[in-house]
Amino acid sequence: MTTLILIYLGVALVGSGLPFIRVYLAHFHNLVHLVISACLEGSKIHLNRDGSGQTTGNHTSPFKKALISYAGYTGASVAAIGLFYLVSRGHYHLVIYLYLGLSVLALLLWIRNAFGVIWGLSIAVLLASFIYFRYETVLPVNINFEMVLVHMSIFLASVLFVQSIIGGVQVCKQAFMSRSNPKRKAALVQTKLVPAVVLGLTLAGQTACVGYFLVQNFISFPFSF
Repeated sequence: MTTLILIYLGVALVGSGLPFIRVYLAHFHNLVHLVISACLEGSKIHLNRDGSGQTTGNHTSPFKKALISYAGYTGASVAAIGLFYLVSRGHYHLVIYLYLGLSVLALLLWIRNAFGVIWGLSIAVLLASFIYFRYETVLPVNINFEMVLVHMSIFLASVLFVQSIIGGVQVCKQAFMSRSNPKRKAALVQTKLVPAVVLGLTLAGQTACVGYFLVQNFISFPFSF
């Protein structure tokens, strides 16, 4: 299990640096992060071609929007730990069901732009096909779909975790940018009530704690440091 987790964490990290794949993987995190924000804010979701995403609600104050965004980032990190917990207990199919259910729910209730709908449909079809073939008795090819579910569930958990780390680092970097910088887009650093640097460092520290928790609880090394 440790070997598979390390392999897929590496795959997720490498994939996050590749042009097209980076966008596709980034939205695994955006899906969780923005659904939480959309529920709290009462807004819709746009997933963009550059791998970014945002909620469309503009009626909330910058401070409230920052708190909602923080809740979204925190929720995504907690969800990553939850997925690894399910994987460690052998509940691989639940990881697939949860992501499938969330993607379908997001398509029905929140995602409203064309690219986001295409991405959501592709994920829903992919995950649904894994579940379908798991219960098929006659398969066109000789594939053990139980093992496919194992690998896919670990991959999903790894992608969500890696993207949570990347998201936390990006927000922290934006917190140190000037307010006039066009790259400073994150809602978390738009409020003036709390210094952006404080919020950015808080999120970065929280992300580091999540990483430490993952290593301590779900990755067993044959040696100690």
